[in-house]
Amino acid sequence: MKPFAIYNPTKILFGSGEVEKAGEEAARIEKKALIVTGRNSTKKSGVLDRVIASLEKSGVKSAVYNGITPNPKSSEVEEAAALAVKEKCRMVIGLGGGSAMDAAKGVAVVAGSGGKLWDYIALPGKKAARIGDVLPIMLIPTLAATGSEGNPAAVFTNTELNQKAAIYNPVKIQPKVSIVDPDTTLTVPKQQTAEGIIDIIMHVLEEYLSGEEDCELQDRITEGIVLTCVENGKRLAENLSDRQARANVSLASTVALQGLPNSGRAGAWVVHPLEHAITAYYDNVAHGSGIAALLPPYLRYLGKGAKAGRVAQLCERVFGTAEGSSEEDLANACAEGFEDLCSEIGLKTCLKDMGVKEDMLVKIVDKEIEQSGMPAGMDKAALLALYREAWKGE
Repeated sequence: MKPFAIYNPTKILFGSGEVEKAGEEAARIEKKALIVTGRNSTKKSGVLDRVIASLEKSGVKSAVYNGITPNPKSSEVEEAAALAVKEKCRMVIGLGGGSAMDAAKGVAVVAGSGGKLWDYIALPGKKAARIGDVLPIMLIPTLAATGSEGNPAAVFTNTELNQKAAIYNPVKIQPKVSIVDPDTTLTVPKQQTAEGIIDIIMHVLEEYLSGEEDCELQDRITEGIVLTCVENGKRLAENLSDRQARANVSLASTVALQGLPNSGRAGAWVVHPLEHAITAYYDNVAHGSGIAALLPPYLRYLGKGAKAGRVAQLCERVFGTAEGSSEEDLANACAEGFEDLCSEIGLKTCLKDMGVKEDMLVKIVDKEIEQSGMPAGMDKAALLALYREAWKGE
């Protein structure tokens, strides 16, 4: 286990009905907020109006930017930041799924420090500009997925450059307060619910599979989060109105990236950057769907190398595979276990079925290398082979 430090000053309010405290919490921060949200769902569900009413009750004025789309665009962030400046908003509230919450973090940076969002993005060979002032951030997730409400990271898409990349800054974009009310996720459709579940799973598996292996407590926390998502994902596939399952998945989402599950591992994130290269070109592919296609071939790849034991352990502890099989056999069984899970909760595991063209795979490989560099231990041929397996779904 590597030495580590955990710094997470975000105040988390969790539970049914807690969204009604939005105004009370915001009033402790500032007196005018820009609410950053998507185009339809929060208005349709009524949660946007509830948040506005709560703010008004506590004396907090608000303006609304409702132009955020999936895989939030740098142009949307800059447009929302301009509105925040125009309306003299002194804080930002991200209301919605990961796209709205990540966008709120970007708005806080651009409205506070000026310039363009991509100025603050670091890439191989490109240094990020220093972030100066930022607006305080409150986040209210209406989808259990990214865990943005408890961490200092945000992912954005630049459609002009066909790039998808992140800002990570624990000092500047850690939310001041987040309100996780599982009831706000009750209206999320089956497909988006499933995409969120596989994303939560991958958040804790990235470093579990690639990092230090002597982190026993972190292993058990990770496996507990995965099991919670597997078991409650199946319940939600049968009944989207299962409040207990919604609460369990919402808490798993928040805890997954709060710090402890990945602490001491010093591992690499592989599958997320691989997915970012896909959605840099294919905005129609949801992040969770891309993860669902990439995870099984990645597990099979690891099962043939030095990390086979990690995948075998995961298989035994999550899927209860009988002892006696080889590590490679267990890795294959683990991949099949996640394929079966995706099928049961309603996710495809084939990039071809998502509209990705086979002749784009080489460009996607090049984009992954451009944005994130070559994954450790892989070469271009191995990377392309993994993408091809994800494309075929075999």
